[in-house]
Amino acid sequence: MRSFTSFAAVLVAMLFVNAAHAGIAGSAHDFSNTGWSQGQICLPCHTPHGATLKAADGTPLGGPLWNHQLSTATYTLYVDANGVGQTGKVDGNSMLCLSCHDGTVALDSFGGVTGNTKISGKANLGTDLSNDHPIGEAAVYPTTDGKVSTVPYMIDPQLRANATGGSIMPLQQLNGKYVVACTSCHEPHNRKNQQHLLWVKNDGAGTTVAGTSVSGSTLCLDCHKK
Repeated sequence: MRSFTSFAAVLVAMLFVNAAHAGIAGSAHDFSNTGWSQGQICLPCHTPHGATLKAADGTPLGGPLWNHQLSTATYTLYVDANGVGQTGKVDGNSMLCLSCHDGTVALDSFGGVTGNTKISGKANLGTDLSNDHPIGEAAVYPTTDGKVSTVPYMIDPQLRANATGGSIMPLQQLNGKYVVACTSCHEPHNRKNQQHLLWVKNDGAGTTVAGTSVSGSTLCLDCHKK
């Protein structure tokens, strides 16, 4: 099932490369120089045929034409003072990230073949995410239209969309509600060419977020009022 065609080149061009010197090639997500990727950049995550479109529980996956084995782990998420995040469910985009980054599935488990090369170091987040930024059920926005104005420390996404220098980070759907996902802060294809595959450089000197000039923590202030 790992056979691949020149369609991989099309995937690279269409999905990953967005600007000169930016893109997945040469980034932390480029595994083409490993012994298990068949020299392919796209194949460990995407495939033109036989893709996985939904998780076992029916959650639609955010990644197009998904090819990597999904994790079946249950996560311990950040729990706020109201007890939100107890059940450990995450959105379809975060499922894709965690299929490698929770350390339970090998990096080379793709195309229907089970591998044995596990992620290591700080990139292995494990399944206890209680000390990480909330995602999924631990980061549910209070309304289904994406508005967060009822939360005093959050910026309305419509204001964020008009920010200059802001990341315009996407929210994801989970059980009819908008949630923060791994991909709200990270751009897995490196199209923004930022450290740690971020949407925007966090020091952000001289940028404006939601009408306010900031000199640092741009990524944080794209969502949080401080």
